[in-house]
Amino acid sequence: MKRILLLIIAIGVAASGLSALGIGGAFSTGIVGNMPNSAMISLKLDKLPLLGFGFSIGSGQTDIGLTADWWFYHEKVGGPFSVYIGAGGYGEYNNGTFGLGARLPIGLQFFPLKPLELFIEAAPRAGLALGNPIQFPVWGVQAAVGFRVWTR
Repeated sequence: MKRILLLIIAIGVAASGLSALGIGGAFSTGIVGNMPNSAMISLKLDKLPLLGFGFSIGSGQTDIGLTADWWFYHEKVGGPFSVYIGAGGYGEYNNGTFGLGARLPIGLQFFPLKPLELFIEAAPRAGLALGNPIQFPVWGVQAAVGFRVWTR
Protein backbone atom coordinates (compact mmCIF):
# COMPACT_ATOMS: atom_id res chain seq x y z
CA MET A 1 0.00 0.00 0.00
CA LYS A 2 2.82 2.42 0.86
CA ARG A 3 4.48 1.69 -2.49
CA ILE A 4 1.29 2.53 -4.38
CA LEU A 5 0.90 5.81 -2.49
CA LEU A 6 4.53 6.74 -3.14
CA LEU A 7 4.12 5.89 -6.85
CA ILE A 8 1.02 8.12 -7.13
CA ILE A 9 2.82 11.02 -5.44
CA ALA A 10 5.97 10.51 -7.57
CA ILE A 11 3.92 10.57 -10.79
CA GLY A 12 2.21 13.75 -9.61
CA VAL A 13 5.46 15.47 -8.75
CA ALA A 14 7.08 14.42 -12.04
CA ALA A 15 4.10 15.59 -14.06
CA SER A 16 3.62 18.83 -12.13
CA GLY A 17 6.03 20.57 -14.50
CA LEU A 18 3.43 20.03 -17.24
CA SER A 19 0.54 21.80 -15.50
CA ALA A 20 -0.85 22.81 -12.12
CA LEU A 21 -1.10 19.97 -9.60
CA GLY A 22 -3.78 19.41 -6.96
CA ILE A 23 -3.23 16.86 -4.18
CA GLY A 24 -5.80 16.19 -1.48
CA GLY A 25 -8.13 13.78 0.19
CA ALA A 26 -11.79 12.83 0.15
CA PHE A 27 -14.39 10.71 1.87
CA SER A 28 -16.29 8.52 -0.55
CA THR A 29 -19.34 6.31 -0.17
CA GLY A 30 -21.80 4.39 -2.30
CA ILE A 31 -25.23 5.99 -2.19
CA VAL A 32 -26.61 3.36 -4.56
CA GLY A 33 -25.02 -0.07 -4.85
CA ASN A 34 -22.79 -2.05 -2.51
CA MET A 35 -19.72 0.17 -2.21
CA PRO A 36 -17.83 0.61 1.07
CA ASN A 37 -17.13 3.91 2.77
CA SER A 38 -13.54 4.87 2.07
CA ALA A 39 -10.93 7.52 2.56
CA MET A 40 -9.38 8.57 -0.75
CA ILE A 41 -6.25 10.31 -1.93
CA SER A 42 -6.94 12.64 -4.84
CA LEU A 43 -4.42 13.71 -7.47
CA LYS A 44 -5.44 16.12 -10.25
CA LEU A 45 -3.39 17.68 -13.02
CA ASP A 46 -5.38 20.51 -14.56
CA LYS A 47 -4.54 19.33 -18.10
CA LEU A 48 -4.70 15.55 -17.49
CA PRO A 49 -7.14 13.07 -15.90
CA LEU A 50 -8.07 13.03 -12.25
CA LEU A 51 -6.70 10.06 -10.37
CA GLY A 52 -8.13 8.85 -7.10
CA PHE A 53 -6.91 6.04 -4.86
CA GLY A 54 -9.18 4.86 -2.07
CA PHE A 55 -9.09 2.39 0.78
CA SER A 56 -11.70 1.23 3.27
CA ILE A 57 -11.62 2.42 6.86
CA GLY A 58 -12.92 0.52 9.87
CA SER A 59 -14.32 -2.49 8.04
CA GLY A 60 -11.91 -5.25 9.09
CA GLN A 61 -11.49 -6.30 5.45
CA THR A 62 -9.49 -5.18 2.43
CA ASP A 63 -11.22 -2.65 0.15
CA ILE A 64 -9.14 -0.78 -2.43
CA GLY A 65 -10.27 1.37 -5.37
CA LEU A 66 -8.81 3.45 -8.18
CA THR A 67 -10.55 5.99 -10.44
CA ALA A 68 -9.38 7.89 -13.51
CA ASP A 69 -11.58 10.59 -15.07
CA TRP A 70 -11.33 13.10 -17.89
CA TRP A 71 -13.37 16.27 -17.40
CA PHE A 72 -14.86 17.23 -20.76
CA TYR A 73 -16.85 20.14 -19.27
CA HIS A 74 -15.33 22.45 -16.64
CA GLU A 75 -16.67 25.99 -16.21
CA LYS A 76 -16.87 28.73 -13.59
CA VAL A 77 -20.47 29.39 -12.57
CA GLY A 78 -19.88 32.51 -10.47
CA GLY A 79 -17.34 33.79 -8.01
CA PRO A 80 -15.27 30.98 -6.52
CA PHE A 81 -17.58 28.18 -7.80
CA SER A 82 -16.98 25.84 -10.76
CA VAL A 83 -18.78 22.76 -12.07
CA TYR A 84 -17.42 19.79 -13.99
CA ILE A 85 -18.74 16.77 -15.84
CA GLY A 86 -16.50 13.96 -16.98
CA ALA A 87 -16.18 10.39 -18.11
CA GLY A 88 -13.89 7.79 -16.68
CA GLY A 89 -13.34 4.39 -15.26
CA TYR A 90 -12.87 2.61 -11.98
CA GLY A 91 -11.25 -0.51 -10.64
CA GLU A 92 -11.80 -1.96 -7.19
CA TYR A 93 -11.21 -4.92 -4.94
CA ASN A 94 -13.58 -5.56 -2.06
CA ASN A 95 -14.86 -8.61 -0.21
CA GLY A 96 -12.77 -10.90 -2.46
CA THR A 97 -14.33 -9.50 -5.66
CA PHE A 98 -12.64 -7.48 -8.39
CA GLY A 99 -14.74 -4.88 -10.16
CA LEU A 100 -14.22 -2.57 -13.09
CA GLY A 101 -16.36 -0.29 -15.15
CA ALA A 102 -17.25 3.19 -16.35
CA ARG A 103 -18.32 6.25 -14.35
CA LEU A 104 -19.73 9.72 -15.03
CA PRO A 105 -18.46 12.19 -12.39
CA ILE A 106 -20.48 15.38 -11.87
CA GLY A 107 -19.07 17.82 -9.36
CA LEU A 108 -19.11 21.25 -7.79
CA GLN A 109 -15.87 22.98 -6.75
CA PHE A 110 -15.40 25.87 -4.34
CA PHE A 111 -12.14 27.81 -4.06
CA PRO A 112 -12.31 29.72 -0.72
CA LEU A 113 -8.56 30.54 -0.77
CA LYS A 114 -6.07 30.73 -3.65
CA PRO A 115 -4.48 27.23 -3.31
CA LEU A 116 -7.43 25.41 -1.64
CA GLU A 117 -10.25 23.64 -3.48
CA LEU A 118 -13.24 22.03 -1.74
CA PHE A 119 -15.40 19.71 -3.84
CA ILE A 120 -18.47 17.51 -3.80
CA GLU A 121 -19.10 14.91 -6.49
CA ALA A 122 -21.63 12.27 -7.53
CA ALA A 123 -20.62 9.64 -10.08
CA PRO A 124 -23.15 7.19 -11.52
CA ARG A 125 -21.34 4.02 -12.58
CA ALA A 126 -21.88 0.75 -14.41
CA GLY A 127 -19.54 -2.19 -14.46
CA LEU A 128 -18.65 -5.81 -14.01
CA ALA A 129 -17.95 -7.71 -10.77
CA LEU A 130 -15.50 -10.60 -11.15
CA GLY A 131 -16.33 -12.77 -8.17
CA ASN A 132 -18.29 -15.91 -7.48
CA PRO A 133 -20.67 -15.47 -9.25
CA ILE A 134 -19.66 -13.00 -11.98
CA GLN A 135 -22.18 -10.14 -12.08
CA PHE A 136 -23.01 -7.94 -15.04
CA PRO A 137 -24.19 -5.25 -15.09
CA VAL A 138 -23.42 -3.81 -11.67
CA TRP A 139 -24.96 -0.36 -11.17
CA GLY A 140 -24.18 2.22 -8.52
CA VAL A 141 -23.62 5.84 -7.62
CA GLN A 142 -20.48 6.92 -5.81
CA ALA A 143 -20.46 10.17 -3.83
CA ALA A 144 -17.40 12.02 -2.55
CA VAL A 145 -16.61 15.17 -0.62
CA GLY A 146 -13.05 16.39 -0.25
CA PHE A 147 -10.31 18.92 -0.80
CA ARG A 148 -7.22 19.54 -2.93
CA VAL A 149 -4.33 21.95 -2.45
CA TRP A 150 -2.97 23.32 -5.74
CA THR A 151 0.55 24.22 -6.77
CA ARG A 152 0.93 27.26 -9.06
